[in-house]
Amino acid sequence: MKKRIFLGVGAVVAVLIALRVVAALIWPTINDVKTGATPEYPELKAQRFALPQDRVYAAALAAAQGMGWEVTAQSAEKGEILAVATTAVFRFKDDVTLNVSRDTDSTVVNMRSHSRIGKGDLGANARRIRDFQTELAKRLQ
Repeated sequence: MKKRIFLGVGAVVAVLIALRVVAALIWPTINDVKTGATPEYPELKAQRFALPQDRVYAAALAAAQGMGWEVTAQSAEKGEILAVATTAVFRFKDDVTLNVSRDTDSTVVNMRSHSRIGKGDLGANARRIRDFQTELAKRLQ
């Protein structure tokens, strides 16, 4: 009976190790993703809109709230929105920062999503940025 338990525990540990190896091959082991500044996700770039900054800021704030994030601070003057996103399954809290600024001919939206705990996020922060960018683009069509 003890040998059977030992084999069962060993099998579970082996599966967990294998899953971790597979996850590391799929997602980089990082927990902080910034548009235009994270080499592991070169496709995540700042969004640019040929619209006034106040309109883009209002849409970004509405998108953040619409995604269920808790907006903890906001400043239209600074073009900054700070929020906390909570993951669905384990209820982890992740910090989100949105910066809306004016460039010469467009309004630029940069974003950072950072997990508070853990070394890897299984791609959650990059997914959050992609989802936000999709939602913001929809709101500004």
